[in-house]
Amino acid sequence: MLEAPSGSIWIINPDKLSKHIHEHEHLALNPHANLAAVRRMEKWLHASVKAYRTVGVETVLSTAKYRRLVRQARKHGFRVRLIYVFLKTADLNLERVAIRVAKGGHDVDPEKILARRTKSFRQLSWFFAEADEVDVYDNSGAKPELVIAKRDGEIVLNGRLIPELAYSLAAAYPDLRQELLDEVEPPTGT
Repeated sequence: MLEAPSGSIWIINPDKLSKHIHEHEHLALNPHANLAAVRRMEKWLHASVKAYRTVGVETVLSTAKYRRLVRQARKHGFRVRLIYVFLKTADLNLERVAIRVAKGGHDVDPEKILARRTKSFRQLSWFFAEADEVDVYDNSGAKPELVIAKRDGEIVLNGRLIPELAYSLAAAYPDLRQELLDEVEPPTGT
C-alpha cells in the first residue's frame, strides 16, 4: 500500500477486476480478462501516484513488478506501507484455494500455488526492507495474528516465524539474521 499525506485509499483487487471484465466485456477469464485487468491496474496505479493519490493493491507478491511503483512513489513523496499475509504451510494455501473454488471462486493450478508461495517469500525481503511500515500476519487460524512489524526502522517480533519468513527477512536484515532464525517455529509435533 502506498500512502500519501491524506485522503482515502483505493485498493484494487486484480481477481475482482478480472471477473468484472469477464462479465461485462465478455472476455474469456483466462487469459484475456486476467491480462486486461493486470494492464489496466498497473496503468491506474502509476497514474494515481503521478496524481499524488493514495493507492493500494492486493497481490501475491510473486514478482518484482511493483518495485518500480515503490520507487516512483518514493520520488513523489509517498510513504510505503506493506501488509503481508501468509499461511504457515503450503498445504493450507492449497486448501484455501480449494475452499474458494467450492464457493464459486477461480481455481489455480497447485504447482502455480506452490511456486507463487516460494516466490512471494523471496520478494518479501526487498519489499520489507523498502517499506516505511510493515505488518506481517499469519492467517492460518481463525483470526490473523501479527507476527512481525516494522515501524520507523525498528523491527518488532510478536510471534514465532515459519522458516520461509525468517529466511526472507534475514536476507533483508543480515545483522538480525541470528535473532530472526532463533524465532523460527519448531516443526509441528515437537
